[in-house]
Amino acid sequence: MKIILVNQKLGYSSSTSYSFELCKALKARGHQVRLCTGGGELREVFKEEKIESYLVKYNFFSFRKLIQIIAEFNPDLVHVLNLRSIAMGQKIAEHLRKPHLVSVHHILSQRQSALTHGLLYGVIAVNEAVRESLVNDQQLSKELIRVIRSGINLERFHPGPAAPFSSDRLPVIGSIGRLEPLKGYGYLIAAARQVLDRLAPGGRELMFVIVGEGEGERALRNQVKDLKLEKHVTFCPPLPDLVELIRNFDGVVVPTLRGGVGLAALEAMALAKPVIASALGELLHIIGDGTTGLLVRERDSDAIAEKILFLLDRPEEARRLGRQARQWVEENFALQPLVDATEQFYQDILEEASRP
Repeated sequence: MKIILVNQKLGYSSSTSYSFELCKALKARGHQVRLCTGGGELREVFKEEKIESYLVKYNFFSFRKLIQIIAEFNPDLVHVLNLRSIAMGQKIAEHLRKPHLVSVHHILSQRQSALTHGLLYGVIAVNEAVRESLVNDQQLSKELIRVIRSGINLERFHPGPAAPFSSDRLPVIGSIGRLEPLKGYGYLIAAARQVLDRLAPGGRELMFVIVGEGEGERALRNQVKDLKLEKHVTFCPPLPDLVELIRNFDGVVVPTLRGGVGLAALEAMALAKPVIASALGELLHIIGDGTTGLLVRERDSDAIAEKILFLLDRPEEARRLGRQARQWVEENFALQPLVDATEQFYQDILEEASRP
C-alpha cells in the first residue's frame, strides 16, 4: 500500500511517538509511506530513520506544488494521526480525492464537528472510553470506529541494568509530559515539598525531574521557588530519545487531571519503573493498584507524597511493581498487534472505498 500519514507538528507528545513507531513498522513491512507535517522539533528523528516527509506550507503556490508531488506518489489513503491534524489531512484528502481515517487519542472535551467529512472512512479510537465518547458525544457512527490499543516498541523500551531505588545512588522521581495545567504537575511539586520535609530529620535526600515544555512552565517554576525547592526539583527540556533519561529514574509520577492514552505511564512501565498515577481514564485500565503500579486520586498531593514515601521505604516492593509492570506491558501492549490491526483497517477501508 501507499500511505500518506499526517501529523501537523512533530513535537514531544504521545501522538508523535505513535506516528514514529507506526511509520517505521509500516515501512519495515514493505508499504510505501510518506509523512506530511508542518514541522516540529522531532522531524530530524524521522529523517534519521529514512522516513520521507513533506513540509506543508499554507500559502497557495507551496500547497499546490505539494499536492502535485503527492499526486505523483499516488497514495491509496490518508491517515490523519491526531485531532490537531484534521484540517491539514482533510485538505490533502480532498485535493487527492482519497479516503482518509483519523486516530483519536483522548476523549474530546466538546463537540468536534470537524471530524465529520465526506471522505472519512474510519476512526481509530485508542481505547473503549474514547470509542464510547465518539459515539455518544460526537454522534459518530459505530461502523466507522475501530478500537486499536496503543503499542510499545519493547525492543527500544527495555529495562536497563540499574534496579530502581538502589542504595548506591540518590533516588530520582521523574515525570514527563507537556507543561500545562491538565497534566497536574502543580500537585507533584506540592507533594515534593511534603516528601522532603518528612525525609529531612533522617538526612535522606531525593531529586525530582520534570521533563517537558509548555505554557505552564513559568507558573511551575514560580511554585518551585515559592516552596524553596530549587535544589531538589529540576526542569529538563524534552529530548529526541527519552529512553535513557527514564532509565535513570527510580520511579515515575503521572499526576494528570485528564484521562488519555497513558503512553507516558506505559513507557515507564515497559522500562520496569514503578509508576504512581492518577486513578482516571485509561490509567485505570493500564495500572492495577498494588500489582503493576500505584493509583492516587487526582488533585491529591498528600496521596502522591504518601506513595513516593512508600516506594522509598520499600525498595524491594518498588522493584516488584516495576517487574510486574514490564511483564504486563509485554502481554498487553506490544507494538505488533497495533500494526497488524491498523494494516487490516487500511485494507478494509480500501475495500469499502472501492465499492460503487
